[in-house]
Amino acid sequence: MYFEKGEETSPKGHALVYFRDRNDTDSIFATYIIALPISVDVSKYIPPMFASQMQGMTTQDLNGFAFPPMPEKMDNIESVRNLAEIRGDDLIDGGTGNLTDPMESMNMVNELQQEYTKLWENSLANQNDEQVLDSVKDVIYEFMGEPDKLSELSKLVGKLRFASEGHEGFYNRSLIEEVESEILSLARYLPVNYNIKSLIQCTKLESDSGSVLAQLYLERCYKLYEEDYIELQSIEDKIKSFESDQQ
Repeated sequence: MYFEKGEETSPKGHALVYFRDRNDTDSIFATYIIALPISVDVSKYIPPMFASQMQGMTTQDLNGFAFPPMPEKMDNIESVRNLAEIRGDDLIDGGTGNLTDPMESMNMVNELQQEYTKLWENSLANQNDEQVLDSVKDVIYEFMGEPDKLSELSKLVGKLRFASEGHEGFYNRSLIEEVESEILSLARYLPVNYNIKSLIQCTKLESDSGSVLAQLYLERCYKLYEEDYIELQSIEDKIKSFESDQQ
């Protein structure tokens, strides 16, 4: 299963899936997969006369579905891509198969539906875990003293700087975004005049100037906290001079 549009780590919960017939690779077939956002108690919807036949069925048996259950022939690949773009769907290349064989076609769709639904459930669980973690961090930040917040800020800036400089070929965009998000969360509990956004911007600069500016902006935060306005003015002058030289 290859995501031509969308992300495997964060599926939208609805996807157009297309297949090519192995006997005629120009022929395009498609189906539509939906991962249900609401858990369904299937037993509530089973007529009493069929209840004995459906014993053992759980919500997992109806956590998503594909329709049509067998891929339908489409005009061409571009029409499928346009539909996915217009509707905001994930677009998945389901591979090739003997699409004239009903059983093989239905098995292909069923396997992809189950795999896609599992990806959706995992993504949802990960997002919930991240929200819980963010809530815990917010509580910690709220009760931290100012020196501890500045110490945490220094650690995060160092981490962001390391990722941005690409040490030993290391450059992880997702890690950079993650650390930046943590700094912004911490910034909610710091005075506005600390100018954390400017600190982040210069920290992410890949040149050596980024390291110098990041250190100056960090020192500025400490001087504001210490109310050392003489040294603060000196640091701000250095920042202005350095930034002017970079323009």
